[in-house]
Amino acid sequence: MTQMNTPYAMLSFPQLFAPRPRAEGGEPCFSCSLLFSPEQQKSKEFKAMQTAVVDVAKEKFGRNVPMQSLILPFRDAGEKEYAGYEKGVVYITPWCGRDRPPGVVDQRLQQVFEPSRVYAGQIVRANVTPFAWTKSGKRGVSFGLNHLQIVKDGTRIDGRISADKAFDAIEESEEIPF
Repeated sequence: MTQMNTPYAMLSFPQLFAPRPRAEGGEPCFSCSLLFSPEQQKSKEFKAMQTAVVDVAKEKFGRNVPMQSLILPFRDAGEKEYAGYEKGVVYITPWCGRDRPPGVVDQRLQQVFEPSRVYAGQIVRANVTPFAWTKSGKRGVSFGLNHLQIVKDGTRIDGRISADKAFDAIEESEEIPF
C-alpha cells in the first residue's frame, strides 16, 4: 500500500486522541476531515492522491471498473452547511481503527499529546494510505489515516472560544455573593 502526504488542508472534526464511532452503532475509530482549497487541489500531492485512488480501485476491482460505480473519498464541501465547507472546496475523511491511533506532530516534528492543541480550523497535512473496500454490497475507496502534522494555527471553525475570552477578569476587591 502506498503511503502519501496530503497537500495542506484545513482540519475539521478532529477525533485524533479518543476513538468515536463514525455512525451510530459503528466501531469506534480515529478520524478527521481535511478540506482542500481549489488552490491545493491543483498541487502535485492532490493529483497523486487522485491517481492512487484510481490505481487502488483498478487493482481491487479490475482494470475496467467504472469509477462512477464506486464510492470515492473525494467529497464536495459545498453540499454541507458547516463552517469552512464552501463551494469549490473538496474534503476527505481519513480514518484508522481504535487500536491504531494516528501520530500527531507539530511543525518541528514534536509529538503532540494534548488534545486541546488540536482544533478545527488549523492548517495541517496528513500521511494517508488509500485502500479499496467492499461492504454490504457497496464498493469504494477510502483513505486510512496514519499521521497528522499541524502546520499552522488558523481561525477556529468549530464555534468554540478559549476560556480567557469566555469570562471577564475578577478583581480581588470584587464582592462575591457567597
